[in-house]
Amino acid sequence: MRRSFGTAIAICLTTALAALLLVFAPVTARDQPVRAAPALWKIDGPRGDIYFFGSVHLLPQGLAWRTPALEAALKEAQRLVFEIDIDESQNMAAMTLLTLRYGMLPLDESLRAMLAPQHRKKLDEVATSLGMPPFMLDRMRPWLAAITLSTMAIVKQSTKPGEKADPAKAMDAAAGVDMQLWTWAKAAGKERAALETAEDQIRVFAELPRATEIELLIVTLEEVGKTPQAIAALTNAWLTGDTKTLDKVFNAEMDAFPVLRKAVLHDRHLKWLPQIEAMMRDGRTHVVVVGTAHLVGPDSVIAMLRAKGVKVEGP
Repeated sequence: MRRSFGTAIAICLTTALAALLLVFAPVTARDQPVRAAPALWKIDGPRGDIYFFGSVHLLPQGLAWRTPALEAALKEAQRLVFEIDIDESQNMAAMTLLTLRYGMLPLDESLRAMLAPQHRKKLDEVATSLGMPPFMLDRMRPWLAAITLSTMAIVKQSTKPGEKADPAKAMDAAAGVDMQLWTWAKAAGKERAALETAEDQIRVFAELPRATEIELLIVTLEEVGKTPQAIAALTNAWLTGDTKTLDKVFNAEMDAFPVLRKAVLHDRHLKWLPQIEAMMRDGRTHVVVVGTAHLVGPDSVIAMLRAKGVKVEGP
């Protein structure tokens, strides 16, 4: 059930969290299929259409993923809608303040004190293996430590043997799908909009019950060593439009974490739906670019729209 859960969380990170960690990991592309075909969904409106395209926020460099169907949708669109304003997420001063507010423990608490002895030992081992002094994690809340370790594992995969992993250096403004399309839309003069704010995204994790935070960290410590294989499988499933596999990895494996699933997926989608319904009425064509996890599975935006009687073309 949980064999790739930690990596799935890292790869489908919210845009804000990826920027907060100064990472869009440039892992090396390999074994790319001959024909890329990421899934694309469409609402065919009377005056304007809405397309939905799933992003991978941490995308291996070198992948050719822009299909003719997506290119046509981008050309048609007057407006691209993302999870957040990505320019906002690149304001490191603002992101640092959010980190201090929502990701750090009070001075009278420590991460190590929250963990059982065997988990403290594992935390030290994993952090050291990733080139992070364990004390750097001790002031972090469990959710931030879990995401930091998962992301550092991805960074390490892209680092040459003997070379120090450098998250700041690893940040590449064009690495993720959403980052690339944000930059493209800006250059093309397309209107850009956001469904939520960076603070909204970070609070999704910050408002988790402490027990769920700790469980997320423990699972991450168990699974972080499987990052390379999980990345390859997830990226290939996304690139080939294998929505069944994506549903299994991103959503079914969250069944063991119902509180996290509700916060990360279900509750956010309920807030997005009125905005999408407003797009259906405004007469323009939109391309909505959100993490792939939000578009597959029973709690997805697509499933919720279909449940309301909206005809959505696609898988």
